[in-house]
Amino acid sequence: MNAVALGPFVFDASRLAAIVAVLLFLAVSKIAARTKRYAGHAGAVEAWAGWAILAWILGARLGFVLSHASDFAAAPLDALKLWQGGYSARAGWIAAGAVLAVAFLKGRGAVLRPLLVAAALTAMAHQAITAALPRPQMRLPVMELLALDGSPVQLAGRDRVTVINLWATWCPPCRREMPMMTSLAAEMPEVSFIFANQGEGADHILAFLAAGSLPPDGMLRDPRGHLMSRLRAVGLPSTLVFDATGALVAAQTGEISGPALRTMIDTAKDQG
Repeated sequence: MNAVALGPFVFDASRLAAIVAVLLFLAVSKIAARTKRYAGHAGAVEAWAGWAILAWILGARLGFVLSHASDFAAAPLDALKLWQGGYSARAGWIAAGAVLAVAFLKGRGAVLRPLLVAAALTAMAHQAITAALPRPQMRLPVMELLALDGSPVQLAGRDRVTVINLWATWCPPCRREMPMMTSLAAEMPEVSFIFANQGEGADHILAFLAAGSLPPDGMLRDPRGHLMSRLRAVGLPSTLVFDATGALVAAQTGEISGPALRTMIDTAKDQG
């Protein structure tokens, strides 16, 4: 996977690139505003830079939510869970562009040039970071895990889209997303869902499932965490989606929303 661990914190590479891009945009805007040419507009440049960033984040999230309105209808407050992922870059740029248009219409044309320079440099930096952290070429491993009854289960050779969720009962985000995961698995029988528990015993897993009224379908044990190592995952939960040929298509480290996972699965279906 292309997650990055910084001390005790684990970031999905795409999220890390986005965070760096935001910080870079604000830094470049501030530096540009401090130059002699724009010194008289420094406060306005920094203020509009903040508004542009906020507009991009909210616009990108709103665009994603609206494009998956049926998924969010049952739980509209999930739209506020920004950490779960799910953004439309196009909608974000439209929203940010609207903010800059408002700045221009309000006679703030002097702030546009440093902001546009900052946006261009940020876009190039984001592309460079993304290119430096490409998703590795990976296939569904040929290895056996254990069913809850102790019988071996082979991962490879499924010939259909496969979702692997690495999880543990001690992991709060794993527990939060598991009801969504099992519900989605029931809705999509054409997709193979594998819930690979890391290092815990069958009795412990069954007790957790019973407490949450969750089905045991797809629950497997990885007693020594070998799968996590093979998939190069650096944190829990981690969700990986493979196409029907067994090639990795998409992955996310950290809690994921149902709509975001559906999007990853749809991508795998299109590519497989």
